[in-house]
Amino acid sequence: MPTQLFIPGGVNQVRMFLILFCLTLALQLIRNFGDQFNFFKTSPAKIYGDSPAVLGLFRIPRISSGSFILAGVVLFLSLLAAALGVIPRVSVAVALVCYFFYFSPIISISYVNRKTNLIPIALMILLFSPSIARPLSEPTPEWPLVLIKICIVQMYLSAGIQKLRRCGLKWTDGTFLRDYFLNHYLWGDMSAAMRLAQNLTLCRVLSILVLAFELTFWIILFVPALAYVYVVSGILFHLGTWFTMRINYMKYLMPVYTVFIADVACRWLVNR
Repeated sequence: MPTQLFIPGGVNQVRMFLILFCLTLALQLIRNFGDQFNFFKTSPAKIYGDSPAVLGLFRIPRISSGSFILAGVVLFLSLLAAALGVIPRVSVAVALVCYFFYFSPIISISYVNRKTNLIPIALMILLFSPSIARPLSEPTPEWPLVLIKICIVQMYLSAGIQKLRRCGLKWTDGTFLRDYFLNHYLWGDMSAAMRLAQNLTLCRVLSILVLAFELTFWIILFVPALAYVYVVSGILFHLGTWFTMRINYMKYLMPVYTVFIADVACRWLVNR
C-alpha cells in the first residue's frame, strides 16, 4: 500500500494518470466510433430494451443519431482538454456526463456491456482529486490512485468469489472452463477454444491459475512491487479470453490499467 496517501510525496502521479487515462480512452473512442454509431442506428433499445438506470435511479432518455454523435464528439473533446490541462476539472465533469449519454444507448454491445463500468468511477475519483490541475513535478497525495486500484481489485475479487459461489472448489477441476470453451466454440466457431477444451489437464491448470489470480489480486495494495507481475498476468488473461472466447475487456480496461504506470511515466517525463 502506498505510504503517501494524504501527505504529498514524490511526483504528481494523479495528473499523469489523468493524462494517460484520457488519451487512451479518447483513442478508443476514435477507433470504435464507426462501429458503435452503426450499432446505435439499428435502434438496439427496441430489441434489448432501455439501458439500466444510472445507480438504479436515473434513466437516461433515448437520444437521436445527431445527439449520439454530439455526445461522442463532446466526450472526445473533453477528454482531450482534460489531458492537455484545459480547465481539467470542468473537462472531467463534462466527460463524466457525456459517458452516460454516449455509452448507455450502446450498452448491449458485447465489448461495452459491463466492460466500461470502471470508466465513470475513475472519472468521478479524478473529479474530486485535488491534484489534477497541478504541475507534474509537484508532490501530491496519492489517495485517488489507491482508490482506483481498489476498484480494479474489487472487480477481480468479485469475479473470483462469484466462481466459488457458483461452483465451489469444483471450479478447479477444469470441467467448467472446458464447458465455457466448448460453448464459445459452438457459438462463435472459436477453433482455439476447441483445442483447449480437448485438453482437460490444461483446462484444470488454467482454472486454478485464473482463480488464484482473481482471489489474490488485492496483494498489490500491500506489496506494490508485485503490481507489474499481476498487471502482466491480467493483460495475458484478457488477451486469452479475447482469442478463445471473444470476450474483450482490455479495450476499455486498458485506460484504467494505466494507473499502474503513472509513477514511472511521470518520473520519466519530469526528468526529461
